[in-house]
Amino acid sequence: MSTSTKPQKRATTNPVVAKPPSIDQTARGIIRDLRAMANPVRAKGVQQYFKHAVIALGIDTPTLRDYARDQINAFKPGRSLAEAIALCDRLLRDAELEIRGLGILVLSAFKKDFTTALTGHAERWLKTRLDNWALVDSFCSCVLSPLLERHPSIEATLRRWSRARSLWVRRAAIVTLVPFARRGRLLELTYELAREHFSDGEDLMHKATGWLLREAGKTDMPRLRGFLLEHGPAIPRMALRYAIERFPKTERTTLLEATRMRLGAPPGRSRTREKPTGRSRAQKTAKKWQAER
Repeated sequence: MSTSTKPQKRATTNPVVAKPPSIDQTARGIIRDLRAMANPVRAKGVQQYFKHAVIALGIDTPTLRDYARDQINAFKPGRSLAEAIALCDRLLRDAELEIRGLGILVLSAFKKDFTTALTGHAERWLKTRLDNWALVDSFCSCVLSPLLERHPSIEATLRRWSRARSLWVRRAAIVTLVPFARRGRLLELTYELAREHFSDGEDLMHKATGWLLREAGKTDMPRLRGFLLEHGPAIPRMALRYAIERFPKTERTTLLEATRMRLGAPPGRSRTREKPTGRSRAQKTAKKWQAER
């Protein structure tokens, strides 16, 4: 009688799962890589776009975005929004524009997970880490606008930010609305916040306000025209020139003339005052537009 023997069970070993690098390790690797990619000649040229001194590595935007894509693909799997915020926070501590910009791009990859709690981090960064128009505008387009898309309730936060003491917080309130105004959305909020900044003393706010108004006009030019005619003398001329860029040339000329501040108007309404002139053709055209509203 033959006997059979049971096959011996093979010893099983659990595969060793590599522990992902810590947030600090990831940040240090990114910083090392970006500094190795620096272009000192190009970095010097970056300064011309800023009034205040900035520190740049001189990495062009396509190269930075390609590198960011690789880093996001390596970092994102299995990571949480909290970890993305932590990495962004760490990268925003460095002085170089490109390093801070990389942190913003990584965080933007988690936009489907954004919650309203992110506004607290955003406000702190705007007050302490995002200190120029390039970083603020990038943060708005990559983070704050997607956050507003997912959570319309933060409109209240934008209203509060619009009255903040910090220039960058105020600018964020305006620039976050740009992609919405471009599509004809949130126009009531757009015009409401634009009016708040006619008396703002910062030219960067004049430019941002004009940019926002210009985008609002893309889907409703008559509304923008009426708004400019109603408030024109109070609107800083820089903001007005930005706002009318997409009007035909002859109409731009008419709007510039029709919205000039005249002598005898209430004080403090505009920085530009001119002597009274006769009733020009531009004024007549503006009167006609107002009558048709």
